[in-house]
Amino acid sequence: MCDPMARVGRCAAVCTLLAACASRAPGSLPSSDASAPTAIDAGATIDVAVGPDLHLDLDAQAPPVDAMASSVPACPDGGHTTISGTAFAPNGTLPLYNAIVYTPSEPLQPLDHGATCEQCGALNSAKASTTTLSDAHGHFVLVDPPTGPGVRLAVQVGKWRREVVLPNVTACVDNPLYDADYTRLPTTRTEGEMPRIAVTTGGADHIACMLPKIGVDSSEFGVDGTTAVTFYAGGGGSGPPGIRPAQTLWNDASAMMQYDMLVFSCEGSEEIGPLDAGLGGYGTKNSASFAAMTAYLAAGGRIFGTDFMYTVWKDSSDPNLADAATIPGGAPSGADLIDIDTSFPKGKALADWLSWLYPAQAYGTATLDVVYDNVRAANPAETQVWGRSADGLGHPRFMTVNTPAGAPIAQQCGKAVHLDAHVNQMDSVSSTYPAGCTSPFSAAEKAFAFFFFDLASCIQIESAPPQPPPPTKPPPM
Repeated sequence: MCDPMARVGRCAAVCTLLAACASRAPGSLPSSDASAPTAIDAGATIDVAVGPDLHLDLDAQAPPVDAMASSVPACPDGGHTTISGTAFAPNGTLPLYNAIVYTPSEPLQPLDHGATCEQCGALNSAKASTTTLSDAHGHFVLVDPPTGPGVRLAVQVGKWRREVVLPNVTACVDNPLYDADYTRLPTTRTEGEMPRIAVTTGGADHIACMLPKIGVDSSEFGVDGTTAVTFYAGGGGSGPPGIRPAQTLWNDASAMMQYDMLVFSCEGSEEIGPLDAGLGGYGTKNSASFAAMTAYLAAGGRIFGTDFMYTVWKDSSDPNLADAATIPGGAPSGADLIDIDTSFPKGKALADWLSWLYPAQAYGTATLDVVYDNVRAANPAETQVWGRSADGLGHPRFMTVNTPAGAPIAQQCGKAVHLDAHVNQMDSVSSTYPAGCTSPFSAAEKAFAFFFFDLASCIQIESAPPQPPPPTKPPPM
């Protein structure tokens, strides 16, 4: 219900204005003519939107972090102060599941990049007075945050992180955030922290086109390692001028270790054999490549692959990872309809998320354009299957494994994801990238985006529901 006495900043939050939120389409936001939220800059003038078509121009300046608002008053009748909203991908429209939303209690520290062991249970490089997680619709509610002007709010998924200043948090009411610029991840590193991602292109699947669609700015695409996203050319793949062969990455464990995530596009075949010095000839990977990939995963690296990139699993130098799934391979056609496994918490969240995006689609199903039948079975002791073919055979289509495979969860730091499908065959990745990424944001790309952000998050046992990291307190002044 709308409380006509609620106040946000110095203006009344009028019920008739807030009612627009209740009727919005899934994932959409009420319109606003306001500017973006204040950057994290002590002393900056706040000029922000706080509700649909309601614009505030505050004279007050954001206090520095060490003087941020910290009062949590007792509310009458057992009530609470809350901040609510929806966590979004950088594009501000795709809702994010399992994003950590929190109010920092001291200055955020820079994140360490590269393969690191990040398990769930604590915030990475941050301390917070209140924490929560977004649900399968991206919605979150922070309970009993600091109140007053200049409250800082952060949204984080693994090594994606963005912090903004809220103009005012009013005690003992809900403080809804309608502007996605408050609650989205950064589009560039000037807006916050982004993971270092290496993407290998391939002749069969144009995964790279998902990145501009989720909102990563083109200034973060490059080939020399200085941008957030670095491209390498796999078999049949192309990319921006100066792109290097994928084998310069795949055969160098130390090079892989510099990245938080690796995304491998299908090359159209296994491409295993004597290495070709060119950009697309036979042989882009050999046993040394798979040994390096295995070492990267064991150290906390994250790898996503489609179709023929099942070789990351099948040809691993770790017998436990090689045993994680039965993979005859060869790319035979598979059924387009996939049944989502809703028996574990994150699987149900995937089904809920897809149902939120596509309400007309049968609950618990996903339909992709190009699906294969490379994987026939998965070892349940090591592999989490998220989706299976709906053709009666039940072969795995979406699957993940925490690494080192088969180790106790307390010793697992990395993760590998495989989708037995193609994500994008409509667009093109060429020297003019991202100019060739012109098709609408497809269901397959959105399914990839769900796993992409899940891959970026902390490592946990998948049979347990995600829990927000506990609040922490700053050291005594």
